[in-house]
Amino acid sequence: MADERALNFLNSLDAKDQRVIKAKLKILRDIPYPGSDGDKEKLHTNKKRESYRLHIARTFTVIYNINSDEKLVYITHIMPIEKAHRRYGRI
Repeated sequence: MADERALNFLNSLDAKDQRVIKAKLKILRDIPYPGSDGDKEKLHTNKKRESYRLHIARTFTVIYNINSDEKLVYITHIMPIEKAHRRYGRI
């Protein structure tokens, strides 16, 4: 599942970027939690639900939540990596 704004951003990208992002998003279905590969990380926010980020090709960041009871990954944001870093105070 994905937020409408995330889908709109994805659909605004060129076909190659869409393919790359969609391929990475498919991986989240099977392996949503951070592991040793380093491209996924739990975000430390003040919100009650846990949020995670996925870096894609050093160009894009996906922010998502996991509902483990329903085995569901919900994409809340897809954005350029620079915007994600500013948003989460890393730059």
